[in-house]
Amino acid sequence: MNIAYVITSHTNHQQVLRLVHALQTGRNTVQIVIHHDAAQTAFDPALLADLPAVHLLENPVAVGWGEFSVVEAELRCLDWLQQNAIDFDWLVLLSGQDYPIQPLSRFEQLLNSATSDGFLEYFPIDQVPPTQWNWHDQTGIDRYYYHYHTVPAQLRPLFYKLYRVVNWQPYLRVKAGRFGAKIATRAAQSPFSPNFPCYAGSQWHTLSRCAVSYLMQFIQEHPEVVEHYRHTMIPDESFVQTILLNAPDLQFVNDHLRHISWTPPYPAVFGTADFQTLIQSEKFFARKFDLRQDAQIFDQLDAHLGITPYTAALS
Repeated sequence: MNIAYVITSHTNHQQVLRLVHALQTGRNTVQIVIHHDAAQTAFDPALLADLPAVHLLENPVAVGWGEFSVVEAELRCLDWLQQNAIDFDWLVLLSGQDYPIQPLSRFEQLLNSATSDGFLEYFPIDQVPPTQWNWHDQTGIDRYYYHYHTVPAQLRPLFYKLYRVVNWQPYLRVKAGRFGAKIATRAAQSPFSPNFPCYAGSQWHTLSRCAVSYLMQFIQEHPEVVEHYRHTMIPDESFVQTILLNAPDLQFVNDHLRHISWTPPYPAVFGTADFQTLIQSEKFFARKFDLRQDAQIFDQLDAHLGITPYTAALS
């Protein structure tokens, strides 16, 4: 069984190298494609020169939180895999601050015995589960039925004040946050219908080759759906789900197989105090970690996972 890991990162290349080492240890059938947002921090390709089957994507996009560029970063990696005829049975999307928390042999056993086409979190936007801490009944409509436009960041304080005044009516939305300030109008047309409902969920997923092929073919055949999502808010939490959950012949497990703690700073940064919680979570990966804040948790996890010690030879 061949696995392709797509890693999207923007900071701390040493932590990305450590993740690569963990994914590759003892495995000859792993391909790794890294999309690193060089607009935020540099990543020297020479660091990967001696690592087999690891590819740093050239000409990465500058990724903005809540923008379609988050989706585009993954799609560029998928396109690279396709253009280079890379053989894989499963594709796993990770961030540069993810790390495995169960032996990868167990993860591979799960994939080898899977009867579904993938593992991802999903729900119809009009049926929000109570576990979605940051969603309310209108969140999906606000995000995916409106077209957003960035306005000068100086307007953010004003938009914070206008939020409750403007957003009650059906045609206009104003938003302010870590992304700056945006104004939106209700889209004249959307791709969604009773036969093509809008879904949402976490960005992170594990997909079969069949699911990836369907996704890429759909994108080629339906540019209007891509164009609609380019103007929405946080499209990475809906784009893949909507396309794949509407596929007539694909089936998915509603579980992204990740352990994430939605406490400040959203998500929480795990450390040594979380070790027992992590390994008992029955998930296979967790996010997020920060090597600069707590390096010991990586050593603890490596020992638990049976990963060979990480050495300076990789850095």
